[in-house]
Amino acid sequence: MEIMVFTLNAIVIYGLSDWIVRSIERRRGAALKNRQVVFFVIILVLALVSFELLQRLFAG
Repeated sequence: MEIMVFTLNAIVIYGLSDWIVRSIERRRGAALKNRQVVFFVIILVLALVSFELLQRLFAG
């Protein structure tokens, strides 16, 4: 069960990160110079936070 939740979480994080990057680009009116780096930082932060929360949820 945990594997399914973590996998679903990863899919949601990926989509959310892409949406955030596209929103930033839309507000700027131009593509980001280092789009991959910005995407990586956003997905890394979201993954660390959400996986930590899920681990605490399943541990308790």
